[in-house]
Amino acid sequence: MINIRSSIKLKIIAGYLISFFVMSIIVLATFFNLISIEERLSLIGTRQIILEEVLEARRFEKNYFLFRKQDDFLETISYIDRANILVEENKETLDSLSISYLELVFSFLGFQKSGPGSPSKTSSQLTSLLSEYKILLKKDFDMPRPSADIETSIRRTGKEITDIVEVLAHVEQTNTRKLLTFIRKGLVVALFVFLIIGLIMARFISAIATRPLNRLEEQMKKIASGDFVALPAKPKDKEIQAINDAFNRMTKELFEQRQEIINAEKMASLGTMVAGIAHEVNNPLSNISTSAEILSEEIEGNDLKFKNELIEQIIGETDRARDIIKTLLEFSRDRRLEKRRISLSDTVNHTLLFVRGYLPPFISIDIDVPSDIMIYADRQRLQQAFINLFRNSIDAIKDTGVQGAITLTAHINEDNTVGIEFSDTGKGIPTPLVDKIFDPFFSTKEFGKGTGLGLYITHQIIAQHNGQISVKSELNRGTTFYILIPSEVEDNGK
Repeated sequence: MINIRSSIKLKIIAGYLISFFVMSIIVLATFFNLISIEERLSLIGTRQIILEEVLEARRFEKNYFLFRKQDDFLETISYIDRANILVEENKETLDSLSISYLELVFSFLGFQKSGPGSPSKTSSQLTSLLSEYKILLKKDFDMPRPSADIETSIRRTGKEITDIVEVLAHVEQTNTRKLLTFIRKGLVVALFVFLIIGLIMARFISAIATRPLNRLEEQMKKIASGDFVALPAKPKDKEIQAINDAFNRMTKELFEQRQEIINAEKMASLGTMVAGIAHEVNNPLSNISTSAEILSEEIEGNDLKFKNELIEQIIGETDRARDIIKTLLEFSRDRRLEKRRISLSDTVNHTLLFVRGYLPPFISIDIDVPSDIMIYADRQRLQQAFINLFRNSIDAIKDTGVQGAITLTAHINEDNTVGIEFSDTGKGIPTPLVDKIFDPFFSTKEFGKGTGLGLYITHQIIAQHNGQISVKSELNRGTTFYILIPSEVEDNGK
C-alpha cells in the first residue's frame, strides 16, 4: 500500500483531486440551478399568459355588467375557455411548485417553497373555479333580469381566479429571484473557497517541496564555499530523499576528485619548493657545521663567552631549520579547511621560503604588507594560492628573457576587507584569454609546462574564504591579480 506521506507527487495529486472534486460540486450545482431557472422562466411565461387571459375576461366581464351586451358576454366566455385550455395543457407545471432537490437548499437557507396561500393542487382548483365562473356567467346571461346575487358571485369567483393566477406568477418570480440570489452568493462563496484552497495548496506545496528545497539550497551554498557536509539523510518525502542521496554521492565523488586535483597541484607546488627548501635548510646546516667545528677546535680553551655564542648559534640555526621543516610539513599535510585570524605579513613571508629556490637571480620580489593586517583564513590554503601566483609570475617573467620584478602589496579597505595586489612584469596574457585563465585545465603555457590547475585552484581557495579574485593583464606589459578577502569572521561563527 502506497503511503501518501512518503511522496511529494502523491501529495500534490491528492491536493488537486480534492480541488477538482470541490470545483466539480460547485460547477454541477450551478449547472442544475441554471436548468432550474430555465424551467422557472418557462413557468413564469405560461402563468403570465394565463393571467393575461383571465384579466382580459375580467375586463369584458365589467363591460358586460355595464352594458349587458352579448358581444361582451361572448368575449368573456372566450377568454375563460382559452384560460381553461392553458390550465389543462400545463396542469403538471402548474402543480410543480419547486419540487426539485434544490428546495432542500432553499429551506436550509430560509427560502419558502411557495408563496403564502398557494394551493397544493393549483390546476384542479383553477379548473373548478373557471368552470364555476363560466356557469355563473351563462346563468346570469340566460336570466330575463339581472340578479345581484349572481353578479356578486361572478365577481367574487373572478377575483379568486385572478388572485390565484397572480399568486402563481408572483411565487415563481420570487423563487426565481431567490434562486438567482442563491447562485450569485454561491459564486462568491465558490470564489472564497477557491481562494482558501489556493492558499492551502500554496502552503501545502511550500511545506512539502519549497522548504526542503530551500534547505537543500542552503546546504549546497555551504558545499560551494568549500564546506563539504553531507545533506540531511532523513527527509519525509522520497523525492527529496532521492535528491539528497544523489547529491551526497555527487558531492562525495566531487570532493574526492577535488582532493585529487588539489593534491596533484600541491605536489607540483612541492616540486617547485624543493630547491628553495634545500637552499633554506642548507644555510642553517652550514652555519651549524661551521660553529660545531670551531667549537670542537676551542674545546679546551678558556673563552667561555665565545663558546656560549657558538652554542647559541647552533641552537638558533637548529631552530631555524626545524621551523622550515615544520612549515613544509604543515603545507604538505592534507586536512580540512580551518579558518582563523592570521597575520597576512607572516603568511606571505613563510610563502617566500618556498619560492626562493625557484627564483632566478634576475627576478626581484618586492613585498609591502603592513604587519598589522589580520585576515580570517586557512594559512595552508592561502599559502598554496600565493605559491601558485608566484610560480605563474616567475614563469611569465622567465618567458620574456629579461630582468623583471614581482610586487605584492596589501591594504585595508573602508568595507573592512583586505585588498591584495599581486603584480609582475611578465609577458602578460592575450585579451581574448583573460576570461578563461581561471577555468580548470586551461593554461597559457606551452604544452607540458603547466597543469592548467594552478589558477583554478587559486580561484577556488579565494572563494572558500568568501573572497574575490580578478585579473588585469596587458600583453608584453605584465599582469596584476586583485584579491579581496575578509578581515573578519563571515561564516556565522563556523
